[in-house]
Amino acid sequence: MNGRASRKHPAIIAVTSSSRKAGKSAVASYLVRELGAEFGLKVSSGSHAPAGSLTTDPKVISRKGTDTGKLVEAGASRVLWVHAEPGRLNAQLQRALAVFPEKGLLVVEGNSAAVHLDPEYTVFLMAVPFDQFKPSALPALERADLVLVDLTGALGELEPTSLEAEVNRLAPSAIVISYDDDAGRKNTLAETARLIRTHLSLGGFV
Repeated sequence: MNGRASRKHPAIIAVTSSSRKAGKSAVASYLVRELGAEFGLKVSSGSHAPAGSLTTDPKVISRKGTDTGKLVEAGASRVLWVHAEPGRLNAQLQRALAVFPEKGLLVVEGNSAAVHLDPEYTVFLMAVPFDQFKPSALPALERADLVLVDLTGALGELEPTSLEAEVNRLAPSAIVISYDDDAGRKNTLAETARLIRTHLSLGGFV
């Protein structure tokens, strides 16, 4: 679809994952830098922020070593952090989107973005077997446009062809790219940025 006429927020690129420590923040900050994204949004849950909060304070957002700080360091001029319980998440996300202008590119880190928002492109990072997926992972995978399969860790002992076949079954519209070393990861990230640029261009978002 062409989002120019209908959307009231920046074009959204969602970065989602199978599990914690899968590399979402690294990929999100990479995409901010490579795509020149003006905005970033971190979506999370847990005990490290008050439930239902929308953090906008630049001093908090830009703290070094944090996921939001990495988005700022990558070049995003405005970064927000949403933290909400599932029942309130959609309302909080819509509240966050209203802060951003209509034009530009927004990289969102968090599985909820793929479910509650309407991303122009969704990247899913798979780092653990299906039986170790966190609850929000499968819905995010099913909505993915691109699945990056990390064979350097827990998935390294699985048979790659069978693994890719199952990913294709669950996310039939997605492109699947696997890598098994650092060089492969770098090449995969570069290809991810290229695919997103092409998609945004063809869709009339840039």
